[in-house]
Amino acid sequence: MQQRVLEHPGLQQVMDANEKKLLQLQQRRMMRVQAEATPQQVTIPVVVHIVLDNPDLVTDAQVMSQIAVLNNDYNATNPDISQVPPVWQPIIGNSRINYCLAQRTPGDEPTTGIVRVTTAPGRGFDISGGSPDVKYDKSGGSDAWDTQKYLNIWVTRLSGNYLGVAAPPGMGYPSEQEGVVVLYTAFGTTGSVGRIYNLGRTTTHEIGHFFGLIHIWGDDNGACTRDDGIADTPLQGDNTYGCPSFPKTDNCSPNFPGIMFMNYMDYTDDACMHLFTAGQVGRMRDVLENTTRSLMSSNGCTPVILPENDAALIAINGADGKRCDNRILPVVTLRNKGTNPLTSVRILYRLNNGPLVNYDWQGSLPSLQSTSVTLPSSQVPVGIYNLQAYTQLPNGQPDANVANDTVASKFHYDAEVQLPFEEGFEQDSFPPPGWDLYNPDRSFTWERDRNVGSHSKASVLVRNKGYNVNDQIDDLITPVIDPQGRDSVFLFFDVAAAVYSDPDMTGNVWDTLQVLVTKDCHQTLNIAYNKWGKNLITHPTALQTEFVPTASEWRRDSVDITALVGKDKFQVAFRNISNSENNIYIDNIRIVSKDINPDLRKAGVLVNPNPTDGLVWISFYEIPTDLLQVSVYNAAGQLIATQPGNAIGRNNRMTFNLVNEPNGVYFVKLIYRNRANTIKLMKVR
Repeated sequence: MQQRVLEHPGLQQVMDANEKKLLQLQQRRMMRVQAEATPQQVTIPVVVHIVLDNPDLVTDAQVMSQIAVLNNDYNATNPDISQVPPVWQPIIGNSRINYCLAQRTPGDEPTTGIVRVTTAPGRGFDISGGSPDVKYDKSGGSDAWDTQKYLNIWVTRLSGNYLGVAAPPGMGYPSEQEGVVVLYTAFGTTGSVGRIYNLGRTTTHEIGHFFGLIHIWGDDNGACTRDDGIADTPLQGDNTYGCPSFPKTDNCSPNFPGIMFMNYMDYTDDACMHLFTAGQVGRMRDVLENTTRSLMSSNGCTPVILPENDAALIAINGADGKRCDNRILPVVTLRNKGTNPLTSVRILYRLNNGPLVNYDWQGSLPSLQSTSVTLPSSQVPVGIYNLQAYTQLPNGQPDANVANDTVASKFHYDAEVQLPFEEGFEQDSFPPPGWDLYNPDRSFTWERDRNVGSHSKASVLVRNKGYNVNDQIDDLITPVIDPQGRDSVFLFFDVAAAVYSDPDMTGNVWDTLQVLVTKDCHQTLNIAYNKWGKNLITHPTALQTEFVPTASEWRRDSVDITALVGKDKFQVAFRNISNSENNIYIDNIRIVSKDINPDLRKAGVLVNPNPTDGLVWISFYEIPTDLLQVSVYNAAGQLIATQPGNAIGRNNRMTFNLVNEPNGVYFVKLIYRNRANTIKLMKVR
């Protein structure tokens, strides 16, 4: 967490606010009537993601041994609780928090609560930022189950000499990263567990962090300036390794009974960890009952009883978000949630309040298996739509669970626009009509600022300074634009940007602004513009406050997107890649076309100016794929200059310089694979 604050200073405010909240909850708890009933017993569903090159190294028995340890440690029923010194026996805490391996998935299907994912051989995961890579399928890990309903534990190989790391709620982590990560040889009490950390106390420790506890020494490096926020734990200078003898004193607690090295929130060996205090339990209950209250009401520990016939729709594709043409082809994911094989089902869908479209599916789908079903296509006019699909009569029988029959999606088909196209974000609606946002992490993204603009009242920006996760992308996408066969397309826009770090810093990862062109509705994109750091910013020095550009801190940029557009319909995406530096603004977008010389369009290639006084351009209407070389000869047949066919620039042009050549007649010879073309050229002064 300290490392994350260094990378994202704004997180300190989030963490400070969370600590203030916990202290207020603690004060309220201390003021309650002492006779108040003890906290209720709760059971929290756990999903264990085993992410290893050989996930079978961690057996089911090893997972079950860890759950048993948690239930003992969090209820003060661990066999070694008797080893707590008598002076601290009265303050042993019982959290009444129990743990079970999840019995049902987020989709209400039976599960063992154990997920196994195979990684590349020998792969280990870095703990930086809470070890996020292990928490996503796309980076070789395993996606979290709903963190509002499950406590996610990732068991893996960690790089470096680390045992585990926690990502607690309320500390600025994305919700899908909340949970704990534990080294596979420090997990449980059997199987692949190692020698010293072999009693499951690493997981006990990390879940303590998850529920709001910090290290017992306060992470102040022995300075005695910071406590752990718990009244009944002694002040302690630094962490404790090994297995000391009681009593042990230090610079912060020099007198008997000294430091509580046997507390789960120290670093002693597993065999010498024995307790949470009542104060620590109180803080954990505060977090559980306020910050993570949904875990208490989760049904994840309740087993699922499957009916005989249950057909469910769990997803719909092909008719969601922005559509770039008027034809929709819905594809639903059909899942058999019954015990009987699914051999037939009726699937129906409708758009808005329109007529129902029926599709009778037949096949053989085993229990708890899925298949994709393509439904009949439809064509829609410009508009906003809600598509709803549902199932009926699985195997010709009534559906046992109608609650999972229906899926819905919203999409919109917008009118195409033509060139010239302009947008200054002066209207209140955002994104503007026909525009779209791509915000995969559902966090900060492009937004309208109604008070800041370049020679205008408004603009759009991404608040990178507030982002707490690196390398997140956010796209602001134009409507579909029809160039109507125009020869060239140019983009102009105003930009303003600043950075938090020193712009001269080497090796830093900067916020990046890209302009991309897509011709298939954001499926594939090609980069036309890519700037970051000193090449992007308009405020020349580091700025630790939020950047708001003055009138002089805007720059007009232009991009030739002709080669990426061709003659096809297209969209432009303005992509922000955040690395937590500072705000990036854009305004006054203008996309225009230029028509090519009609002689060039007719001939396909043009030498101009002709006559020339020096520089000569060989322009091509379209880049030829079979051009081998272009050469210039004088009237005597002597070679003056030559260039290979692949030397044509992005503007479909080659350049020759005849400034130092005498006046007279020259010949430009274009050599193709199976032909040649010679064009006469005059040089005059």
